[in-house]
Order: sequence, then structure tokens, then C-alpha cells
Amino acid sequence: MEIEEFGLEFERTFELNFSVGKEKRRKRETEEEACSTAAFLLAGQHDVAVPRPHPRKHTSKEEVAAMRASRAPAVPPSPVDSAAPPPLSSIPLVHSSAIISSTPHAPPFRESAPTSSSPPFFLSAGRVRAATTLFRSIPAPTPHSFNSLLAALLRRGRRGAASALLAAFLHSPDASPDVTSLNTLLHGLSTASPRPSSHTLLKLFRFLPETYAFAPDAMTYNSLLSALCRRGDLATALFDGMRVTEEDSKSGAFANVVTYTTMIRAYCAKGLANEALALFKVMVANGVPPDRVTFNTMVQGFCVAGKDGARRFEDAMKVFDQMTELHVRRDSASYSTVIRALCESGEFGRAEELVDEILEKKLLKKRGGSVPLIAAYNPVFVYFCENGKAKKARILFEQLLDRRSKVDFQAFKTLILGHCKEGNFEEAYELVLSMLKTDLIPDNECYIAVIDGFMQKRRMKSAWEALHRMLNSGLRPSTSTFHSVLLGLLKKDGCGKEAADLIEIMLERKIRQNVDLSTNLIDVLFKSHLNHRAYKITKRLYDNGYYIKMEKLIETLCEDKKFIDAAEFTLFSLQKHHELGVAFHSLVLYGLSMDGKASEAFRLFYELIENGSTSAVAAPRSVVLLHHALKEAGKMKEAF
Repeated sequence: MEIEEFGLEFERTFELNFSVGKEKRRKRETEEEACSTAAFLLAGQHDVAVPRPHPRKHTSKEEVAAMRASRAPAVPPSPVDSAAPPPLSSIPLVHSSAIISSTPHAPPFRESAPTSSSPPFFLSAGRVRAATTLFRSIPAPTPHSFNSLLAALLRRGRRGAASALLAAFLHSPDASPDVTSLNTLLHGLSTASPRPSSHTLLKLFRFLPETYAFAPDAMTYNSLLSALCRRGDLATALFDGMRVTEEDSKSGAFANVVTYTTMIRAYCAKGLANEALALFKVMVANGVPPDRVTFNTMVQGFCVAGKDGARRFEDAMKVFDQMTELHVRRDSASYSTVIRALCESGEFGRAEELVDEILEKKLLKKRGGSVPLIAAYNPVFVYFCENGKAKKARILFEQLLDRRSKVDFQAFKTLILGHCKEGNFEEAYELVLSMLKTDLIPDNECYIAVIDGFMQKRRMKSAWEALHRMLNSGLRPSTSTFHSVLLGLLKKDGCGKEAADLIEIMLERKIRQNVDLSTNLIDVLFKSHLNHRAYKITKRLYDNGYYIKMEKLIETLCEDKKFIDAAEFTLFSLQKHHELGVAFHSLVLYGLSMDGKASEAFRLFYELIENGSTSAVAAPRSVVLLHHALKEAGKMKEAF
């Protein structure tokens, strides 16, 4: 059922109570009807009929005293059908992960009878679950306890729990709703989703004061006005009724700064800047001094396009300047709105002056007020980074982060690329790390800019670290990026281990290999005394269908007098059916024989004979030298 139909259903329910013989109906019946109706409204159940609870059992003063002594509930729950509002014991609890305590070291709770002041204590610490549990054990909660818990549940959108609590409130023999209850309901319903209709809000506004004989105050009228304006209604009739002098107002609900600000915001939301400005002048003429919120609302209204699509930046600046004239302190919200408007109109010089003023006065470091949005400063970040002022943008950005502003991906990216453009790659990488800490993932452009910058500075380990974080972020660089970093690591002394790690990752991710880079890597690993990694990676390369330039590698090993390693790679080539040729066989045999490694030379010679013809195994000179080496080593059987 749509919200309008829901409002009609709510109206029909109230007509049962007030249209015919309202003065003849007992107060008890009215309370019970209100209980189910108000609970129905809070629960947001649009597709069921409004339930009618069973008659409430009246409790005498003696029974109340006895129940208090036994710490039993004031009114025992009566059985109701399944469609009725749930009893208080079935109020859903807020999940513990949503509770943020403002008092991390709260004193231990004494094992005494709970009082009505206990729930507000827990609620002020944000411990709604503890407050709800304790509330159930209070024999006779006061209106203050009901109102505090009701406000907390509505703030968290727990309309079902709030419905059950309100039902218990209206049934309570010891507590009745007051003006604070009405204010809480109006504010909670105005911020709920979906919002009730204006007609429904007005019905609720009239019902509670008439039923429980209290007078709405200025906050009540302002809450109703705000709720109606949030619905998109310009409640001019209500506003005009509040525009009376304090002497003429019987209820004290005369228009104050909150009232005028609410109406100005409503006009601005509809693009009626002229009407908002006229009301602002009336406000000042009536002796109601505008506050910072009023000015910020006006500035925001002029900066947003009106019905004609035009933005009135000049009027916004006049209002902004008028704040100083009226001694109203500007806050970060005032500056952020104007700075964004100036950037959008191309007046970056004036915007930079305001940024300098913010940094000089350290406005962003002052607590209190609204938390500025980082996204509002994106235009000025772009301007700074495009004009070689990335460091100033970084200072502004860090102050915004210190205020726990909502992080923005585009702001991070702008600053990262801006620092890379100015050659400050280390600061750009620090921003990448800060971005990851806020659970934002830099994109390929940010990572590649940092990696390329580190490679330009020959900081290959930093480039490899950035590439590794990029891979852990779930991004896939291009094949050329892998090859560029690998080449840089191979050219940089002391980076053999990092190069080996990179090529193994490339193999795991099926990245195409470059035969020259692979060959150079094996050579670097041997020079770095990482022989085991060299053998392991060579085997993995061949297992994945790649190969290395074996002739070049064996020649290099022989030049470095690593003849045993050269022999192992020669045997590995035989296993992979890779023909090296007589020249390379002879080179390895000659080196082993000259180096006194007669047994290793004979083993290689034997394997060569087993895998090839005797005439093509090695040059005669190498064979003769092997014969003499075996004789000198006393291995006469092998020599002949």
C-alpha cells in the first residue's frame, strides 16, 4: 500500500475515535486505540489491518506497590492475536557491532535495583542493547526512560522495536506521553523511510496533546514544520501561525531562528531563491538574528541552480561576506560551499585565497560543527594539482582526513597523480597506502603512475613493492609493466631475490615470459649465489612451456668458472632434448678437466655417450684432456 493510502487508513482509524461521540468515549479505550494505531504507524506495516488490543487490566495503587517490591512488571502482558503489536519482551535488540560506546571504561554496574535514570546513562554511551535489557527490568519506568529509549530506536531505524516500546508506553499506568514524546515521534517519523504523509503527521500532532492534556512547545512546532518540509510541503500556513510575537503566543511556539532556517531551507530545496532571500530579510527585520546554519543554508541555496537553471554566485558571496559583518563565525561548511562554487565559476584565485584562510585559521582542526565533505573540495584539488601546488592540496587533504571526513576516491586519485606529475613519487605512494587503509582501492592509473615514477628514479625495490600491492589489490597490470619492472630489477644490483619473486608471480598468473629476461634472471641468480632458486625457476619455466637461451647461460657459467653448474645445465638440456652442439659439450668437459673435476667430467661424458653418437660428443682435445685428468686422479678404469 502506498504511503498516501496508509495515511488514509490512519485517518479512518482516528475517525472511529473522534468523529462520533468523542466526549462519551472513555479515556482507556482511546489510549488502547492510540496504542495500536501509533505502533502500526511506527512499524511501517502497510498491508495489514490495524489491530485492536485487548482491554487493559487496571491496577490499583496497592498492586503497583506490591509489584514494585517484587520487581515484577507493572502490567502483566495479556495474550493478543498474532497481528497485534509485540510485547515489550520481544523488542528486537540492536546488534552489538552497531554499538559505539563513548565511554570505553565505564564503571562496573552495581547489583542494585535498576532506576529510571539507568537507560539514559547507557544510551549516552551508545549502548542501546544494554539500555534495552536494563529497561525491561525496571518496575515502573518514567516518561524520561521511555523517551530516551524511543529516540535511540528511531534514530537507528528500528521501527518495529519502537512500535513495541510505544505500545508499552501507552499501556503503562505510571507514565504517560508528554511533549518530549511527541517531539521524539515527530522527529523520528520525519527522518524515517518511507515518510508518513503530511495528513498523518498532523493527526498525530493533534492526538497526543488532546489525549494526554499537554501543550506543544516551540520545539514541537519546529519539529512538525521540519517534518512537513521534508515531505516537500511548504507549510506556509503553519509558519504564518507561528509568526506572532512572544506576548501574543499562548503556547510559546513563536517563530525563532530554527523556524526561519527551516523555511529558508525548504524554499532553497525547491529552487525558490528569491523567496528565501525575502524571508531572510523579514527574519532580520523581526529581530531574529540568523545563526551560522541560516547563513550556510542561504549560501548553499544560491549556489544550487534554481528553477530557471541559473546559479547566483554573487548573491552567495554577499551572504558569505555578511557573516563577518554580523559577527557570525564561519565554519568549514561555509567555506567548502563557497570554495566549490568559486571553482565551478572559474574563480580559482579567489578560491585559493579562501583555502589559505582556512589553513591559516586552522578551521578544519577545530572540533564541533558539521564534518566537511572531501568531495566538496575536489575542484580545488584539481586546480592545485594542475598548477604545481600538490603540496598545498596535500595539507588541506590531510586536515580533512583528521576531521574524519568521508573519504573520496576521486580526491585521492587527483592528489596521487598530482604528486607524480611534480616528481614527488614517495608522497604519492604514501597516499596510495593511506587510500588502502581506508578500504579504497587505487585504480590502474594511480599504481602505474607511481611504478613508472619509481623506475625513473631507479628505485626498483619501491617499484616492485608498489607492483606487488597492485596485484594484491586485485588489479592486473599489462604484460609490458611486468617486463619493465623485471628488467629494472635485473639491472639493479642486489635485486636478484625480488626479480625471482616477480617471475614466479608471473608464472602463477600466466603472464607471457620474455626469453632474454628469463635467461638474464638465471644468470643474476647465480651471480647472487641463489643457485637453488635458479634451478627451481628454470624447471618451472620449462614446465610451463617456456625456455631460456641455454647456450648463452652455459657460456657465461664457464666464464665465471662455475663448471659444475654448467655441467648440470648441460645434462638438463639433454633431458629436455635440447641439442647444444659439440662446441658447448667440449667447453664444459675442458673446464671440468682443467679444474680437477675428473669425476664430474666423466659423468657428463658418459651421459653424452648414452644420449648421442661417440663421434659427435666432444672435440678430441677435450676427450684427451679428460683422459689425462682421470689418470692423474687414479681412475684408471674410467680412463681406459
